[in-house]
Amino acid sequence: MNTPSQVKQRGSKTPFDHVPFYDPGSPRATSVRALLFWIGKNQLRIIMTGSFFGIIGTICLALIPGLLGRGVQAIADGDRDAVTRGALLVILLGIVQAFAGVMRHRRAVGSWIIAATRLKQIISRKASELGADLPRLVSTGEVVSVNNNDVERMARGYDNIPRLIGAIVSFIYVSILLISSAPSIGIVVVIAVPLMSLGIAPIIKPLQDREAEQRKKLSTATNLAADTVAGLRVLRGIGGEEAFVARFKDASQEVRVAAVRTARMRSLLQALQIVLPGALVLVVIFFGGNLVLDEKMKIGELLAFYGYSAFLVLPIRVIIESAQRITSAVVSARRILHLLHIQPVNRWGTNEAPNPNAILRDDESEVEIRHGELLVIVSESPLIADDLCDRLGGYVNADAVTLGTLPLTTFTRSAVRRTIFVQEKEPSILSGTIGSIFEVKHSGRISIEEAMLAASAQDILDSLDGEGLSAEVVERGRTLSGGQRQRLALARTLFVDAPIAILDDPTSAVDAHTEARIATRLAEIRKGRTTVIISNSPLILDKADRVVVLLEGKVFAQGKHADLLENSANYRDLVTRGV
Repeated sequence: MNTPSQVKQRGSKTPFDHVPFYDPGSPRATSVRALLFWIGKNQLRIIMTGSFFGIIGTICLALIPGLLGRGVQAIADGDRDAVTRGALLVILLGIVQAFAGVMRHRRAVGSWIIAATRLKQIISRKASELGADLPRLVSTGEVVSVNNNDVERMARGYDNIPRLIGAIVSFIYVSILLISSAPSIGIVVVIAVPLMSLGIAPIIKPLQDREAEQRKKLSTATNLAADTVAGLRVLRGIGGEEAFVARFKDASQEVRVAAVRTARMRSLLQALQIVLPGALVLVVIFFGGNLVLDEKMKIGELLAFYGYSAFLVLPIRVIIESAQRITSAVVSARRILHLLHIQPVNRWGTNEAPNPNAILRDDESEVEIRHGELLVIVSESPLIADDLCDRLGGYVNADAVTLGTLPLTTFTRSAVRRTIFVQEKEPSILSGTIGSIFEVKHSGRISIEEAMLAASAQDILDSLDGEGLSAEVVERGRTLSGGQRQRLALARTLFVDAPIAILDDPTSAVDAHTEARIATRLAEIRKGRTTVIISNSPLILDKADRVVVLLEGKVFAQGKHADLLENSANYRDLVTRGV
């Protein structure tokens, strides 16, 4: 096995230190506009270069109708040299346009990837800051939906910026050409295009509302699926598969209906992309044809004019597509901001030096924990015991717990986590190797081998494929039994060797023989350290320096296990379950 020195410890820097700081709590960062601007500002260079190539590419495309018109007119006039020059210029413009298009697309995709990555990083940093508060404040499905769907849709808004800027610039350029060549028709075209673009404005708000509703229902369905996967074994045990299928079917149908409503609005926008430009081209051909018949315009000029007018279809389509992208980005930005604005349960202080030798006291239950003792707490209610663990660990109502004379909230959260380590009743085991489970900050006093031995967890290595700490554990430790997960988590807790360790029923899923070994070894390995165990097991209680009995959430009695058995009927009922 690896020695403690071989186990990688996290450094002082986090994986997010290179991410520019975004404070969602500041007054300037509470709006969607602020978040969109912050993302754009931190990739301004790639957006600007992409926009430059977007302008070059669309200008080249805008010049081609004029050259084609001159070429046709040269053919009509019998000018071979002009035809040759026109053809060469068209080829040259095509090459430049192709190069600019490639460069614009590369930067547009790069902008999208950078925006998505940066958003995922700040969401991950927010999740890291919230820590254990995150699952208490927002559902798993909501986090998954935001991190996958909303980040993607918001980042897509930056993908379209170079095209949009190029389309606007080319529209202005072509408008000038149209007005200079045929003022009457040119003015009509130049006015008609913005009016047609404004015609889509009434559709934007309903589309935003429908997309927001669709995302909400999708998040609900995702959350339902995640909860079901986590509790699949329980569902099968109680025969609840049909009930789940019915619930998920209803949720899926709601998502489908919302998606269809959104698609209807999107299809209207797509139809406008064809109808509006088509109407404009018909108007241009009608008026231009009359000018040719009246010999006020040459056939080559009409062809160029038609090409310019047809080219203006591109800005309209880009504007409509941008409206869709912006709509999705705004809806997604609101959901991302909602997640970023979630505040921790506790407000932490600045004190970095808690005294682990001081008395740890919970004011709500009146439990006092002395330095260096093995204290076992017996409770009539598992829920009350769980709440007590959360308070003592500083996860909820940390202001009700004092260390010495100071509330936990006067210290920084990192200082509290370094001093007090809490192991849940159903601890989480993440995917990876056994060795990765021990990649945590630790005192260095206890080796992994000693921790595994004390937790009676050596047999777990033999049950997995691999050698020693290289053995793989799948996500959530699904291939492990409940007892194996508990013992592996206990080994991690003992390896950390925190000054104060709080264990919530750490042997509830192991057999009596294993529990007896763990009780003896745990008392030995934690000697000199403060250890609190929530348990009603006589094997654990027998090793306690002191036992505290909770009734209705308050200290009812305390003392040695044997004395309480003799003198307290309530204690006997809790421990022996009336036997």
